[in-house]
Amino acid sequence: MPGTILKTLAVLVLMAMPAFAADIQISTENTPSHFQTQVLQRYAAALNAEISEHHFDVVHSARAFSDREVAEAVSSTRVAIAAPGIWHLGQYSSDLNALLLPDFMGLEAQDVRRFVDGTVGEALEDSLETQLNVKVIGKWLDLGPAHIFTRKKVIRRFDDLKGLRIRYAGGDANALRLAALGAEPVLIPWPNVPDALDRGEIDGLLTTSSTVVSASLWEHGLTHAFLSHSYYPFYVPLISGDIWRRLSEPQRKVLTDSWEDMISDGRERAVSHQESSMALLREHGIKITAPSNQERESVRRGLASRQDEMAREIGISNKMLEILAQHGGD
Repeated sequence: MPGTILKTLAVLVLMAMPAFAADIQISTENTPSHFQTQVLQRYAAALNAEISEHHFDVVHSARAFSDREVAEAVSSTRVAIAAPGIWHLGQYSSDLNALLLPDFMGLEAQDVRRFVDGTVGEALEDSLETQLNVKVIGKWLDLGPAHIFTRKKVIRRFDDLKGLRIRYAGGDANALRLAALGAEPVLIPWPNVPDALDRGEIDGLLTTSSTVVSASLWEHGLTHAFLSHSYYPFYVPLISGDIWRRLSEPQRKVLTDSWEDMISDGRERAVSHQESSMALLREHGIKITAPSNQERESVRRGLASRQDEMAREIGISNKMLEILAQHGGD
């Protein structure tokens, strides 16, 4: 009840803009130690230094909303700003699932950025802004390559995933990919993952090294990592469309320019944090294995042969598939 009251009050304050100064919340489900939270905190500090009329504050650890529900919360002005992952946004715009298709499996950061920073990203942003009352603030923030982490079973080959209950955060294409590999995909919100591991409800999860480290998941039974490079996820910075329209043109410029000024550094931080997190996993006894490049490519091609079927099942438009093909999708 108190949380509901606070959210209601926040909506009333936000809807009153710009009549008086307001606290503007930036929501994330990640913990303070996660690099994404830290990037958002730096963003809030930059905004506070330039916009005196309002105060920007990061609300972390899903204390406002989980990332699975936050895009809708931004759209309805229950929170002002958030940066949910692409795996959560496909429920609003099916085309966002395109970046989770097998074609993107194993691609390096610069290769995927080429898509999201260009025509593909523009089309996806337009689709998202059409479906939700939101404005995309700027370039997307990397999370980093997603891998498979397990509690007990050592995964040395993709075939070893058969029969395992693997948690995924969202994204219909993630579920289809796991199922195609013989695993049982289990959708669990991030805040509930530690308890699910403790209770043995899942055998492992699809996530990144930074995310595992942010919650010290070795304390909840994770013992192995399999570097599957399943896909390369991003966070998409969103602001409520209603709030965007209430801001003055100079304030809007500060929001977009401040994000642009820090996104290159934010992406570099993402890459370096994933690397340092992998080292930290080793320090905490996580055993790391990886398939050969030949096996990963063979699995990717096998999954890609079913890609059109996957795309139809999850509602990716023919237009988006054509755009991908024109810009290097193979």
